[in-house]
Amino acid sequence: MDGRFRSCFDEWVREQESDLNELLESMQSERRESDSRLRELVEKSMRHYKEYSEKRRALAREDGPTFFCPPWCTAFENSFLWLGGCRPTLSIRLLYALSGYELEAHLDDILAPGGLAAAFQRGLVGLSAAQLATVNDLHCRTLKEEDRLSAKMATLQEDVADKPLLPIAVDRARRRAEVAEGSGGREVVEATMKEHEEKLAGMVEEADQLRVATLRTLVTEILTPLQAVELLVAAKQLQLSVRQWGQRRDLHHRQRG
Repeated sequence: MDGRFRSCFDEWVREQESDLNELLESMQSERRESDSRLRELVEKSMRHYKEYSEKRRALAREDGPTFFCPPWCTAFENSFLWLGGCRPTLSIRLLYALSGYELEAHLDDILAPGGLAAAFQRGLVGLSAAQLATVNDLHCRTLKEEDRLSAKMATLQEDVADKPLLPIAVDRARRRAEVAEGSGGREVVEATMKEHEEKLAGMVEEADQLRVATLRTLVTEILTPLQAVELLVAAKQLQLSVRQWGQRRDLHHRQRG
């Protein structure tokens, strides 16, 4: 792995931080930004997600396995990975959690006269029944795709122990000297590893496509501009916080060691 992999991720983190600050500013201004301006910010964030996934795709084709335990992430971050990134349904679960939290926080206001109508101007606390039904449908479809990809990954992992690697492993003790000298066995193993790497790169690409498509459907087709901004803010804050926690954990372990 060369520096391009780490540079790609570091650039992405900086871009996330910049987008987050811009989104927060749009929400905290005394006079809330217009819906058209909020849509611009949402589209900007989604464009950055798409561009990052395209860069990852190109790099994964060079070294697919690296994305399943990336050295540019902390061990804490890597513990959350699914096929090289977060689960696509995470954004939906985050939406459910945020709307529930906001509902509880503003319950007294909602129960007051005229409070329900005002709630729809507050963002995620005002999710309508129609929106929730559409989100639920998206959740079910995305879960099926996650299960399909997980099953595909399981099959890929099981195939590694199949021919031709298993016979080579079993016969290794008898032909240790020949294998060490590379008389035939090494070429077969390298060809098999190359094929496996290419399939892993394909898994990363498929998973990234699902991640981006799920989030885009949420923020551009289901949610209002304000709701989309609130979800993107929470998603970026979560990702950056997990990274910070992981870095602190790694620093603590180094100091103890």
